[in-house]
Amino acid sequence: MTASGAVFYLQQMAGQMSRAFKFLAPALLVATAVVSVSASASSAAPHRAVTAHTATVHWAPCDKQFRCATIPVPIEYANPSLGSIKLAVVMLPSTGLHPIGDLFTNPGGPGASGVQFLEQNSTGFSARLRANFNLVSWDPRGVGASTPAVNCVNAAQMRRFTQITPDPTTPKEVHDVVAATQQFIAGCENKTPHLVLANVGTRTTIEDLDTLRADLGQQKLNYLGFSYGTYIGELYAQRYPTHIRTMVLDGTIDPSLGLTGSDKEQALGFEGDLRAFFSWCNSNSACHKELPSGAKNEYDELFSKFAAGRVDTATFKSLYGGTQPVTFGVAELGVISTLYAKSQWPYLGQAIAQGLTDVEGNGNLLAEFAYQYAGLQSNGTFTNEQEANVAVNCLDSPSPRSLSFYETFAKQLSAVAPNFGASEAWGSLICAYWPYPAQGSPAPIHAPGTPKLLVVGSTNDPATPYVWAKTVAAQLDNAELLTRSGSGHTGYFFSACIRNWVDGYLSTLALPPQHTVCPSN
Repeated sequence: MTASGAVFYLQQMAGQMSRAFKFLAPALLVATAVVSVSASASSAAPHRAVTAHTATVHWAPCDKQFRCATIPVPIEYANPSLGSIKLAVVMLPSTGLHPIGDLFTNPGGPGASGVQFLEQNSTGFSARLRANFNLVSWDPRGVGASTPAVNCVNAAQMRRFTQITPDPTTPKEVHDVVAATQQFIAGCENKTPHLVLANVGTRTTIEDLDTLRADLGQQKLNYLGFSYGTYIGELYAQRYPTHIRTMVLDGTIDPSLGLTGSDKEQALGFEGDLRAFFSWCNSNSACHKELPSGAKNEYDELFSKFAAGRVDTATFKSLYGGTQPVTFGVAELGVISTLYAKSQWPYLGQAIAQGLTDVEGNGNLLAEFAYQYAGLQSNGTFTNEQEANVAVNCLDSPSPRSLSFYETFAKQLSAVAPNFGASEAWGSLICAYWPYPAQGSPAPIHAPGTPKLLVVGSTNDPATPYVWAKTVAAQLDNAELLTRSGSGHTGYFFSACIRNWVDGYLSTLALPPQHTVCPSN
C-alpha cells in the first residue's frame, strides 16, 4: 500500500476504529471520554412520556444496497411538546431468507456517524452475520446527518484548532489554549440550538436506541458496540436489561473511572503502543531502512524539534486549505492516528522519516493522517464528529473547573507518559468551560436482569486499555470476557477468531469458553 493509500485506509477505518477522543490539542482528540454512570440509571435517565413513542418508518433505497430512513424522536423525552430531533438511520438488509432480526451497531466517538460507518465498512462483517441479521446503524442525536446537528466551527477554524500546541507550558501558550477553548464553545452556542446542546448526552441516546428498537418492530435488542459505543450499550443494559437478546461490547469503556484515572490509563496505553512501534520498526527491514538510527532516536529527534517550536509544511490542494503549517499539535495527532491499527505502523515510519527532511511538504503524511482522523472529507469540509464529541462528553461527566488543576495534572501525566500525558490532561479542559451541567458521575456499571453479555478486550488496545474490559466484565452482573492478544483498538475487525465467537454468540447465543484468548490476524 502506498502512503496515499494509507490515508485512504485510515479514512475507511475511521468507523471501525471508533475513536474515543476529546477536543483541543491534537492528542486530545483521542483521549477517552470521561464516561460516567450514576448509581441508579433508572432514576437518573430522562423521563419517558407515558404514551409510547411510535413512528411509521419509511425506508428508501440509498447507496445501492442500503435502505435509509429518518425517524423523529423527542428532543426532550419528558417534554415531547418541545419538538423533535430527526435521526438518520441506515439498514443493510439480510442476505438470508429468514433473518433472526435487526442487529444495531455503533462505531464509537462519541460523534462518529453510524450511517457512514455501516455504508463504508459493511464488508468487514462476516457473511454469516449478514445472512442472520439486517445490519442497522444510526447517527446519534447531534451527529452527522441527524438534525439538528451540533455545529461549532468551519473547516478553516477546525484546522487552526488542530494546530494548537498539545502541551502549553508558557503563560502565552496557556492563554492561547484557553482562548481557543472559549472561542470553540462560543461557536457551538451561536450555531447550535440550545435545546440540542442540552440534550445530546448518552443518557438520552439510550432512550433513542430503545425507541428505534421499538419503531423497527424488534421485541428484543441485538447490539454490537465499539469503543464509546460500548458505553451506550452499558447504559442501555442498566436502563433496559429485559429488552436485550444479545449485546457485544468491543473496546470497552470503564464508567467507574473519573477524569484522572481514565486519562492516565489511556495516556499509558498510547505510550505502550508507541514503544511497541519502536520495537517493531527496529526489527522490520523496510521500517529500519526508513529510520536507520533507530525508531525511538529518530522520533525523539523530530518531536523534540516540534516541542521547541518547529513548524513544517504540508502542501495540500486548495480545496483542503492549500499549504498548511504542520505544528507540534498536528504532528502528534498524525502519530496517534496510526497507533489505532498495527497495519498503519509502516506509514508512521514513513511519516517520521519524511518529517526529518528539510524539503517543502515534509509534513505531508503527518498532516494527512491528522486531518483525515479529525474528520476531513473529500469535499474539503470536516464532519461534525469533534463538535458532537465535545457536546456529548461534557454532558456525560463532570470536570474540574480550575485552570490550575489542568496545569498540575498535565505535569503529573507527563511524568509517567512523556509523549502523550500532557495532551491527555489538557484535552479535558473544554468541559471546564462548557455551559451545560454534566448529567452523571463516575460509578461502576451494574445491569442485573440482562441475559449473558459478551465483553471483548484487546491486550494492547491504546484507546480503551484491556484492564477496562476486564473491569467492566466483572462489574456487569452477567457478562463474559473474550480476549484478543495484540495491538490496535477493538478486536472484531482485527481477528477472525474474535469474529467467529462474536458472530456465533449473536446468532445462537452460544458463548466462547471462559478465558478464551484469540490471536490477531
